[in-house]
Amino acid sequence: METLPVRKEPFSFAPDARNIKLPTPKSAPKAYIAFSLLFSDIAALSVSLLLAWQVRLHFLPLLSPLYTGEMRLDFFRHQCWILFILLTYLYFENLYSVHLPFWRETRRLTKILTVTFLLILASISLGKMGAEFSRTVLVWCYFFALLLMPFSRLCTKTFLLRCGLWARPVIILGAGKTGELVAQALIRDRYLGYNVYCLLDDDPLKKQVGLRVNGTHFQVLGKFHDCETIMELSGVRDLIVAAPGMKSEKLVKLVNRLQRSANSVLVVPDLFGIPVTGVKADYFFDEQMLTFRLTNNLANTWNKLVKRTFDLAVGFLLFICLLPVMTIISLIVKLDSPGPVFFGHQRIGQLGKTFSCYKFRTMVENAQEILEDILQKNPRFQTEWDQHYKLRTDPRITRVGKFLRWTSLDELPQLINVLKGEMSLVGPRPITKKEIPFFNSYIDDYYLVRPGVTGLWQVSGRSEIDYLHRGRLEAWYIRNWSLWLDITLLLRTLAAVLTRKGAY
Repeated sequence: METLPVRKEPFSFAPDARNIKLPTPKSAPKAYIAFSLLFSDIAALSVSLLLAWQVRLHFLPLLSPLYTGEMRLDFFRHQCWILFILLTYLYFENLYSVHLPFWRETRRLTKILTVTFLLILASISLGKMGAEFSRTVLVWCYFFALLLMPFSRLCTKTFLLRCGLWARPVIILGAGKTGELVAQALIRDRYLGYNVYCLLDDDPLKKQVGLRVNGTHFQVLGKFHDCETIMELSGVRDLIVAAPGMKSEKLVKLVNRLQRSANSVLVVPDLFGIPVTGVKADYFFDEQMLTFRLTNNLANTWNKLVKRTFDLAVGFLLFICLLPVMTIISLIVKLDSPGPVFFGHQRIGQLGKTFSCYKFRTMVENAQEILEDILQKNPRFQTEWDQHYKLRTDPRITRVGKFLRWTSLDELPQLINVLKGEMSLVGPRPITKKEIPFFNSYIDDYYLVRPGVTGLWQVSGRSEIDYLHRGRLEAWYIRNWSLWLDITLLLRTLAAVLTRKGAY
């Protein structure tokens, strides 16, 4: 039988491409990383099981006579039963190979753990194996694993990162604004596990000067057609195409060519600002057409009910827990300066309705008269007020008020607004009527939801962010809402308050 010759297309690269001095990529074998994460998951689950058993054996009998009596732990059977299902699920969800940001990985881990333990509990009930397995231990193991598994993976990846083993080198095709944003994102989120190896761009000027991002200088080693040669010489096989201005025909041709020799090709489309949560990619087979299916999460009645239920449940719990703290603050505010304890400022809420946003009073009683006098006498203050409607060094703030603003404790009374249905725990920051024009077209998104006690603005810099950027953040949150996003923003708010970024 005659064997047909295989046609090999030559690389398209510049004559001097092989003379480029390439840096040495640093990365660990994928098998090593997968084994490290596997060991981390087994250790976290084993510790969770041991802690759950200690709770069942020593703590619960003190609370209820139902848990008295001797029990023995068939630890190996419990462990194998859980590990077999959990690790299989983790493998098929690609959590030993795919690099994800911390909160997205934690969300996926939460889903996997929940499904795994529900499946185990259902199997025990249907198989009538209640005498062989302690369901109480399994439930407690689930709750401990929710905390320990993400923490264990965080510690493992941090250790690998410090050893220079976690980050995977990538080549960015495009050294323009989009390429800069991609590099900035990879630098900011080290947990994601990608290092920018180099950039490529067809602009010869960019090759001469390179690209500086957040104080780090990156080389632009060549043009787009040099990519195969650089992959061959360096061994880097992960690519990010960040050239949204390229013509579609040329972009498709480039991606199809690179895909032959690359492990993965990530394409950044020119679709900044559209919703990303819940987006599903689809296609029309015959036409070879790629489509994205978008949904308005907060237009769904069920999602609105879930968000409101979450606000009431968590808001009431926080209000009860923080009531002693709020009582003490009220007494201190009253003793510090004359005037009311609370201050209700008129803000714009859902559908453009006005409501009183409650805070602890942090200023002197005649604050408005003092402000008018300050702005008339000091043009610098007037300019700052026009930009942010706040003053960084405001002489009207009391001694206690300065501490309350510094720690964001002045906003605790807004929990009352949440329980009244005027605000949400998470949402866009409530604005005044004077601020409406600064939001331009984003104000229509703002009107769709209740304003929040916290949100993207608070965890992204607060008063250091201008109105245009703030409007984009608020609109992005509204278009991409999910219950998990609310939970992560509440947790990130704690870090933002502790670092006091943008608070004054």
